[in-house]
Formats: sequence, C-alpha cells, structure tokens
Amino acid sequence: MIIVNAGGAQFVTGGHITMNEQDIVELCRYAPAASVIAVHMEAINHCLLTREQLAGRLEQEGLLEQVRIPGDGEWC
Repeated sequence: MIIVNAGGAQFVTGGHITMNEQDIVELCRYAPAASVIAVHMEAINHCLLTREQLAGRLEQEGLLEQVRIPGDGEWC
C-alpha cells in the first residue's frame, strides 16, 4: 500500500512539490503489485491536479484499477 500526495502542487517558480499524474504513472509501473491511494488533490490553491484529470490519465494508461482516488471525507 502506497499513499501519495498527488495534487501536482507547485509554487509560482520552480517545479511541482507533490506528485503529478506522470509521477503516479511511473510509480505504478515501478511497483505494479502495490495498491496506491492518491490524496491531497483539490485541497489548496496550488494543487493543480484534479481527481478527474488523474483518473482520466490513469484510465488512458490502463492503471485506474491500481489507484484509489478518494473523495473529500471518504475513508479507505
């Protein structure tokens, strides 16, 4: 089980400071037996990655079943 901060957060300058969709795709390929829970999306204004965007990318990559994307207040 791997829990990741996946909001793709970034400040005005520099790269992202939490995982973005590409990072999560790479993680899933690196650890295909792991279950991943992606959290911290749509949490604060510098989190640019939405749940919908992440789910769409994971679906394209055939990885959606490996990653759980809980809604606000949802327990896993």
